[in-house]
Amino acid sequence: MPKLTWEIVNLTQASNNITQYVRSLNLTIGRPTALSSYSGNGATITMLSYGGLESLVSVNDEIMLSSADGVNLYDIYIGRVTSRTFDDNPGTGIDSTMIVNLNDAMLQAGVANLQNQSLISVNDQISEIDTVLPQIEILSDNTDIDISVGAFTTNANQRINEIIAGDRGLIFNVNAVAYYRPPSIFTGFNTEDFTISRDASGDHIAYSNIVRIESAANSLFYTQATVTGSVATETSNSENIATYGTRTFTVTTAQTQLVGQVAAWYANTFSDPETVMLSLTIFDISQTQAALQLFNNWLGDMTFVRVVYQPPGESDINGYFWPEQMTINVTTSMTTIDLIMSPMTYYANFILNDDVFGVLDTDRLGV
Repeated sequence: MPKLTWEIVNLTQASNNITQYVRSLNLTIGRPTALSSYSGNGATITMLSYGGLESLVSVNDEIMLSSADGVNLYDIYIGRVTSRTFDDNPGTGIDSTMIVNLNDAMLQAGVANLQNQSLISVNDQISEIDTVLPQIEILSDNTDIDISVGAFTTNANQRINEIIAGDRGLIFNVNAVAYYRPPSIFTGFNTEDFTISRDASGDHIAYSNIVRIESAANSLFYTQATVTGSVATETSNSENIATYGTRTFTVTTAQTQLVGQVAAWYANTFSDPETVMLSLTIFDISQTQAALQLFNNWLGDMTFVRVVYQPPGESDINGYFWPEQMTINVTTSMTTIDLIMSPMTYYANFILNDDVFGVLDTDRLGV
């Protein structure tokens, strides 16, 4: 029976492999919805604590979590130890455990404030913050939209999220390192290697259950958007405001240009009350070996992926979805992956005759 196996390595302590002492781990990557801020990713490791084993992990150590599919090993997450909690058994203390909490770069940014910090890059400010705060390792491509410059006193996580909100891109993990990708390079940002569907087969990963969540039930349905950039505030309405009334989404961004266009993008992208997000559960032990290897590769370098599902009594529906949030629970017997997935339409562009927003989303044209 194919399954994923995990490797836990302390990079700070000479890349010491501590897997044999780990009993379980839990990891969350991403954000709940396409309109949520990136608060950061955390992991919890439960491991033995007896006879000095607690010295194998110390606060601020950098820990890497990797998954193996029987052939390849892929790095999934890197986090720093922020705290340890000890559950000491009575008597000899054998089988005592400790819970080790890890924070990634964006969680580290959440506890780091910039103090009158000069930021001068118009299109690569995330990289500047990465340089200013060495423990915040976030790779970044240039933003599509110009960002304000100056001296800032603000929380680092907040500043990064204000940049992303204006630029409308994605943070995801590449070989365990956080990476920002702007919309201009979404083209081709999808995999054809495998499909997520009801049944396991050669290149199909099977989900065990699925929940469809409409935008109206998930705080993702709006008819109006107000965007406050660094130099202007703009409000835009979608065409269906007359049908559904005013439902306003508000956001503060770091952009210096195209504020009205971004407001129009938000107002129109999230204006359909029946757009569906998917919540899926996947078990590693329910897959074919070939599909599990493809899926494991994807865990280390995520892209949009095709999902096929069937509403009760209806025909198959298929489309490309982004893994907005992933929660991984690992025990010695199996790995469970819970995915919250956003449709590609939440990241597509559709405003005609516009240099930045003019890539057509055929779904909105009724094609």
